[in-house]
Amino acid sequence: MSSYSTQHELERTTWPNKLEYHLSLFCFILGLASFWRFPYLAYENGGAPFLYVFLFLYVLMGIPLVFLEMAWGQYGNLAPLQAFKIVPAMQGVGVCMLFLSSILTVYFGVASYYILVYLASSFATSLPWSSCDHEWNTEKCQTQLDPSCVMAGFPGLQVDPKMGYGMDVDGKFVKKTPCNYTSDGTYTSPTVEYWANNLIYNDSLCTQYSRISDILFGSSSSTALIAPIIILACFVGARFLIALVAMANHVRLTGKVAYLLSTFPFAVIVMLLVRCVTLTGSTNGLSYLFIPSNAESFFTPKLWKDACSQVFISLMLSWGGLISWSSYNRFYNKYHIDASMLLPVVPVLSIISCVCVFGVVGYLATVSDVGFEEALREAKGPFAPLVAYSEGLSQMWGNTLPWSIVVFVTMFLSSTSAILPCLECILSCISDGIPAFRSLLLRNVTVVFLLLTSFAAYYGIPCVLQGSGLQIIEFFDTFCLPLCCMIVALAEILMLSYSFGFKLLYTNTKAMTGNSCLKSHFWTVMWGGVCPLVILGCLVYTIVGIVRDGVDAMAPYLPQSMRGTWTTIAGAVVVAFVFLVLILVAVIKVLQSPGPLKEKLHNAFTPHLSRLSGNGGGNLSHTNGDLFMSDYTSHRERGIEILIDEDIVTSV
Repeated sequence: MSSYSTQHELERTTWPNKLEYHLSLFCFILGLASFWRFPYLAYENGGAPFLYVFLFLYVLMGIPLVFLEMAWGQYGNLAPLQAFKIVPAMQGVGVCMLFLSSILTVYFGVASYYILVYLASSFATSLPWSSCDHEWNTEKCQTQLDPSCVMAGFPGLQVDPKMGYGMDVDGKFVKKTPCNYTSDGTYTSPTVEYWANNLIYNDSLCTQYSRISDILFGSSSSTALIAPIIILACFVGARFLIALVAMANHVRLTGKVAYLLSTFPFAVIVMLLVRCVTLTGSTNGLSYLFIPSNAESFFTPKLWKDACSQVFISLMLSWGGLISWSSYNRFYNKYHIDASMLLPVVPVLSIISCVCVFGVVGYLATVSDVGFEEALREAKGPFAPLVAYSEGLSQMWGNTLPWSIVVFVTMFLSSTSAILPCLECILSCISDGIPAFRSLLLRNVTVVFLLLTSFAAYYGIPCVLQGSGLQIIEFFDTFCLPLCCMIVALAEILMLSYSFGFKLLYTNTKAMTGNSCLKSHFWTVMWGGVCPLVILGCLVYTIVGIVRDGVDAMAPYLPQSMRGTWTTIAGAVVVAFVFLVLILVAVIKVLQSPGPLKEKLHNAFTPHLSRLSGNGGGNLSHTNGDLFMSDYTSHRERGIEILIDEDIVTSV
């Protein structure tokens, strides 16, 4: 009995049902990839050009890679580190995916730190970004944002006992609102000043504990509903527990948590959408998002670099997230249906989030009478979406406080979903390499350790060092993540297409799904030609942009005082590390192969299916991938195609 229980516990689990698998994919999309990163990059890159370049790359690069990685994860039934051992020279791809998943955990975690700050700020008797009577506000701060208002004391301003303030325009009395304009006739929103004049310079809360209430809530008459330290501790603890439960029993509980993390965020984003598109001037913002101003804006290297990286991150491609989650599917799962359900959702949810942000940008541009690029000029950068969301919340119907709490609580807790595939990739690499770690005790110890260390990194560093969170985002987004993802994706698709081979890919995909369409030459063209050429083109164009325009031209916008001097060097080191790992592993495997050079190359770049023995479990009778296809012969019996490989026979 004990022996059976131990063996059963060490078997590799599978998703309980397809709904939970789909919801887990959707909750990642509804997280930081869509409601934070996509709008931020779209605003930085001119709106419409970014949207259309993203969709272009999504079709030519994202769709083929999704089908490829889902097929590979399901076929191998292993984490990336072990799945790519099938071709010796490809093992570096798995190592790089494990590395990228680790650094993406920090990347998404730092973004969630700033959401946590906004969340804590929401627990005040009045929202600190809704008024201009705080120490960080300037004389340009204006709470009454209205295109019809005029400067107080203006000679033409009159008072009508029945209609209030107004002006005589062409013989008619037109109502106006007195405004607190500055002498030059300009003003800013309190939401912009809250970020640009306060949080951006006071984000190191841990070293300013004595001032934490003033930083979060302001120095006016507003007071905190709950002590700041209690708010921060409660929500960090809640996020820790959600991640712990989701990861505790492999993917058996991930889908259960996804029910929560995919429904509430969707409701919140729809609620914000309704309010943001009904603001004054929001349609102008939407035209900025959907109608390009000129053709030249489509040809900047930064635009293509950012759009390419967004495709990789939003679809969990090239960094192991999609492969890891797909590896928990049953072997005969029809993964092409999963891909077909995932692919339309990503651009739709990203555009919905973008519409919310650009609706607010259009509103601010209209009431401030400035261009769209200037509407959030002082708050431009990675966290412009948070400023836009806070502005939208300050314009909500009725009491804005409950709205803000609900929205930021949901956003913060849903940000957990961004790190789940990253952590699953790391944990799966450990448990597939050392099957003993599949036991719940060792896995949960590992989960707790990973969560504690990652939380310490992405909450501790920004909390202690001023501006370090912004610099970490700059480090990743300048060229570290984009170049690393391009290099890994290019190596992955070329290796799978030409080393593993189209013949085996087609045979495996048909065996898993029973669908002959996946053997179409369309996939030969996409996997073997179009997709790698597009990735290579983006990679070369990004490098040309860095050399021609300099690194600063590729970086996200930050105030000069916030820019990190270390980000460029560290980014170059990370890119060099990924590139060298791919090259060195391939060279080492070639040298380790027996025979003369030609035979060494052949052995290193030829599939060795025995390396997937047991499909990660060491026991063919208890794994879902009990079929490994090599040198199949086929014939037809009574209209059914039979694939034969020595002692394995299966019908397709």
